[in-house]
Amino acid sequence: MKTRFFAVVLLTALLILSSCSGTGNTGTDSRYEVNFAGTVLENNGTNLLIEPEPGSDELRSADKITVHVSGDMVLVDSQGSEISIDSIETGDMIQIFYDGAIAESYPAQINKCYKIVLMN
Repeated sequence: MKTRFFAVVLLTALLILSSCSGTGNTGTDSRYEVNFAGTVLENNGTNLLIEPEPGSDELRSADKITVHVSGDMVLVDSQGSEISIDSIETGDMIQIFYDGAIAESYPAQINKCYKIVLMN
């Protein structure tokens, strides 16, 4: 009797848990959901040192964030035209799309950046 009760409880729990999971496909590229704007403090060709804009969650985490720029990252201007890392200068405002993870160091670090948009 106890075994049967345990099996029913276990099956019920599994059904509830499986019904809570979804495919997560909302029709948009989820890589571009986490983003923030910031001012470029430094560009060394492979990394950008960024000061997040006032009021952003990222600024509450760190006042300076290093963004690692990789070859498979999308770099575009405000019209959507592809640019190179050399087009981004100190003082520029950029929008950074990343995986949501910020390494807790100083300066903080974003290692999985998918897209950077040069705003000005």
